[in-house]
Order: sequence, then structure tokens, then C-alpha cells
Amino acid sequence: MQPPQPQQEDILVWFLKVWGQIEANYIRILTGFGIAIVAALIVLFFYRTQTQHAEAARTALGDVYIALYEGRVEDALAASQEVIETYAGEAEAGEALMALANLHYEEGRIAEAQTYFQQYLDEYPTDGPLGYGAWSGLASCLENEKQFSEAGQQFATFAEAHPNSPFAPIALKEAGRCYELGKMPQQASDAYQKIVNEYAKSSVARFARGQLNLMGIEID
Repeated sequence: MQPPQPQQEDILVWFLKVWGQIEANYIRILTGFGIAIVAALIVLFFYRTQTQHAEAARTALGDVYIALYEGRVEDALAASQEVIETYAGEAEAGEALMALANLHYEEGRIAEAQTYFQQYLDEYPTDGPLGYGAWSGLASCLENEKQFSEAGQQFATFAEAHPNSPFAPIALKEAGRCYELGKMPQQASDAYQKIVNEYAKSSVARFARGQLNLMGIEID
């Protein structure tokens, strides 16, 4: 999805008009602060170009969300892919990548979803809401395939990699849940105990204490 052509043409016309004025008056311009003025005009030109590029990226991402809101799944998939390819490496492409991964997951295409969640982790920051979303998305794919131990490890690895993240205790709670589903009580209790010990004031601390009590584990 290329930025709208009319915008590019408007910028080019503007720049050429300014440059024409510079050429017509170059002797006067190059005296005093002339060089600084020319430099400022060039910077302004590139700034305007980048601003319009960013606006185009946000507009393209908006098309993805509109398609999702209207329930046009195939259109949303196509629009997401286009944003990812056109604006690779930019924040909007990261959001589109997560949208694409989640769409595949919701449609039951687990292998494709797993690929896109992993791509996000490979190319974008692994902390923050989207980063945690990618970690938990991978874990959900594993859980969907009844690989509970691996899903639990995925959640636990996030908490280990990002101990200061507000999502760390939530990840540990999910790790404990997956370990319980996989009949791994020791790993589950370790996850819950870590919440109690290191995230006692978190929103999931009470849940962790309750699970430990159900397991017959006394809490200091």
C-alpha cells in the first residue's frame, strides 16, 4: 500500500516552487543567513515527506481496524499483509502483524498464527502490551495443541525476560494455569510462589495464594 500519490505530488510541487525562488534569488539568498535558510528549507521538505508517510501508515492501519470492525475478515487479512510489507519495521506494521496473527488464530489457522507471533518477537520490542501479546499468543497456540508444558514455559520465559514488566505476574499466573493443565504441580506451585514472593501487591497475588492453598502449600 503506497502513500497516496496526490500527497507526494503536492509536496514535490511545493518543493520545486521553493527551489525556483532560491534559484531566482540565489545571489541575495547566499549572503547573510542564506545558507541556513536553504538548509532549513531542505529539512522542512524532508520533514513534511516523513510526516505524510507516517499519516499514510496510520491511514493504512486504520483500514485494517475498519475491516475488522465490519467483520470483513479476508479484507482485514489482506490489508494487514499490505501494511506489513509497505511499512516494514515501523510501529504500524507491528500492529498490523499482531492483527494478522490474531486473525489467523481466531480462524483456527494455528500454524500461521504461530509464525506471525514469532515474527513479531523477532522484529519488534518484546516487552510492552504488544510484546506480551506476542508471547501469550505463542503460548496460546501451544495450549491449543495441548502442549501445556511448553505453553507454561512460554509464559514463564516472558516473566524471566521482563521481570519489571506489569505483565510479568500475569504471565506467571498463566504459566501456573498451563502447568496445572499439564499435570505438573511442582512447576505450577513454583510459578504461584514466585508471584507471592516477588509480586505480592499485584492484581493476581490473591489468586496465586488461593491456588497454593488448594495445593495444600502453606504461605508465610
